[in-house]
Amino acid sequence: MLYKLILVDDEIWVLRGLLKTIPWKELGFEVVYHTTDSEKAKENITLLKPDAVITDIRMASLTGLDLLEYAATLEERPEFILISAYEEFEYAHKALKLGAFDYLIKPLKKIDMLRVLEKLKGVLDNKKISNTRKLEQQIFEQRSEICAEELFWPEDMVHGEKTYQVICCAKGYFDTDSIMNVFSRLPAGQSLLLEDAQFLYGLWCVQKGKRMEIPADFKNAATENMIFTGVSSIFGGKEIIYTYIQQARCASLQFLIEAPESINYYKEENRLSKKDNIYRTLQEAFAAGNGEIILHLTQGLVDFTAKNHFTILDLIGVGNYICINLTGQDEDAFQKMGMESIQVFLEKYKNAEGYILDLENQIKASFPEVIGGCVCAEDIKRYVDKHYMEKMLVGDIAGYFHMDLNYISRLFKKKTGINLKDYLTEKRMEKALYLLENTDLKIYEISEASGYMDYFYFTRVFRKYTGFTPSDWRENRKK
Repeated sequence: MLYKLILVDDEIWVLRGLLKTIPWKELGFEVVYHTTDSEKAKENITLLKPDAVITDIRMASLTGLDLLEYAATLEERPEFILISAYEEFEYAHKALKLGAFDYLIKPLKKIDMLRVLEKLKGVLDNKKISNTRKLEQQIFEQRSEICAEELFWPEDMVHGEKTYQVICCAKGYFDTDSIMNVFSRLPAGQSLLLEDAQFLYGLWCVQKGKRMEIPADFKNAATENMIFTGVSSIFGGKEIIYTYIQQARCASLQFLIEAPESINYYKEENRLSKKDNIYRTLQEAFAAGNGEIILHLTQGLVDFTAKNHFTILDLIGVGNYICINLTGQDEDAFQKMGMESIQVFLEKYKNAEGYILDLENQIKASFPEVIGGCVCAEDIKRYVDKHYMEKMLVGDIAGYFHMDLNYISRLFKKKTGINLKDYLTEKRMEKALYLLENTDLKIYEISEASGYMDYFYFTRVFRKYTGFTPSDWRENRKK
C-alpha cells in the first residue's frame, strides 16, 4: 500500500522535475495530486487526506506555512516537507517549530529528496503500526455485555485494598452443565460468578501481589471435563475489569491455537514487539506487491502465535490487517471488523487452522501469481546447496524465504523425507569429507570451509556423523 502525497509549488518546472525524476512508487509513495495553486492544494488536503505534503514556502497566494498551519487543525494531519530558498531560512525555522517533518533548500538535489523521503516513509510506517496498535487496544478493551455498575458486588470485594483475577470459559464450546460443575468448585466468599452471552466468568479475590491458587478440585474438574479455562493478570479495582475480562477470554480460547493446559494464564511477555515486526513485514510486502511473502507469513501464523504466546485476538488482528490491505479498506473498517471479530470467529471456525486457510485463499485470489510461484522444497535445496559453506542456521534459511521456521521445516520434510537441519548437516559433512581426503588443509580450515566457524562444534558434529574425529578419519583413509 502506497502512502498518498501532494506536491505544491508555484513554479511548474519544479513540479515537472519532481514528478519525472523521483521514483515515487519505488519509495512507497503515490502522488495523488500536484498543483501550482496553493488554494486548490488546501482544498485537496482536506478532500484527499494525504499522508504527506511537499510544498514550497513562498507562493503567490497561501504560503507553505499557511498550509502547514491549516493542516494542523485537521483530525488526520499529514507530514509536511517544506522547500525553501537559502535566504528564506527564517521561514524554514518557523516551519520546523510548527511541526514540519523536514525542509529542503533550493535548488533541489535528487539525493537530498531521496534521503528525506526514505526517512519519511520510516516515520509513516511506524505511525501506521502505532495507529493499528491503538485500534487493537480499543478492540481489546471493548466493553463486555457485563455492566460493572449493575453487578452485585459483595462488600468485602469492594472496600479495602483488594486485588482480583478473572477466570473464564467459553460457553459455546463446552457443555454448560459441565462448566457450571467446574465453576462451582470456586470457594464461596472469595469469588463472584458473572456471565454474558458467550462466556462464564469467575471474579476471584486474591491476596495483593500474589497469583491465585487454583483449588485442586477445580483443576481436576476442568481436566476431567476437558474444560479449558483462562485466567487474567492481577488487577485492582472494578473500574478496569473489562481489560481483564478480555485477557481471561483470550486465555480461555488458547485451545484454538495450540494444545493448551486445562488452566491457561494470560501472558504478555514480548508479544507487542513481535507483533510490530509482523506488521512491518506485511507493510513492506504490501507496498512491494509481494504476495509470496504475505502468503508465507500467513501460513506460518499458527505456529508463530503459539510459540510467542499470542492470543486469538492477536491472530485475528493480524488477519484483519491482511484483509483490509487486500481489499483497500481504511482503518475504520479495521476497527469495525475488530469489534465483532471474536464473535464472528467463534461462530465460523472450529480452530485457527480453518481461519488461516480462509486467509490463504483470499491472498491467492488477490495475488494469482503466488499459486504457482510459492517456494517449494527444490528452491530451498538449491539455496542450501549454494550457501551451506557460509555461517548459516536453519533460522537464516527461513528468514531468507520470509517463512516461519516451523513451517519451512515441515514443508521441507514433507517433500523430501529429511529434516532441513539434517540436510544442511549432510551437505556440510560431504564437503568436509571431500576436503579431508583430497586436500592437506588443516582441520580448522576445513571446519570453516564447511560452514562451521566453531572448530570444536564441527568436531562434535563430525564424530556424530561418522563415528570418528576428523583427524582419525583422515588417518584411516591414508592407510
